[in-house]
Amino acid sequence: MKHGHLLRASRPLLALIGLMTAAAAQAERLDIDHRLYAPLHAAMEQPHEGSIFYQASPSGRQFDRILVNGTSAEHDWTEALELVVVPRKGERKTPQEWFAAFQAASESTCPANVTVLGEDESSITFSLDAPPCSTGTPLSGLYRVIYGRKTVYVVSAKLKGQMRADQRQQWLGLLNSAKLAG
Repeated sequence: MKHGHLLRASRPLLALIGLMTAAAAQAERLDIDHRLYAPLHAAMEQPHEGSIFYQASPSGRQFDRILVNGTSAEHDWTEALELVVVPRKGERKTPQEWFAAFQAASESTCPANVTVLGEDESSITFSLDAPPCSTGTPLSGLYRVIYGRKTVYVVSAKLKGQMRADQRQQWLGLLNSAKLAG
């Protein structure tokens, strides 16, 4: 019976991997090498109930959170990979415009240190370090926004607390591996 339980627990993970590699049916796909961050790779190799949180809206927006550390991807996580996929129609025209809107929104809710780490015509990578604000916990995040032909992908690594330098470098390696294909 253990194997049946593992198979049931693996189904959401397999679905998420399919989302990460196939995304929206009408669009290109996003490939991410999850092996570049060992704790994420380990979490994906040994999924359990609650290790994936998924939401979809009628507008086509999809949100996934993969638990790296904690007990629940929905409620009780301390480290996670998040993937947001939205149709490009109705979004900002460029990744830089998307970033400007994100920065303005984050400043209004919780002043944070936001730093652009790299950008090109189809993507922008940045870090966010927020103080404890309303959650009572500081948040470190690394984000990569990638504009495809029909889809916007936001891949983020989040940690409740401060990221260590080695964590940051490994997460950045993973984010930089995110490439459009198809």
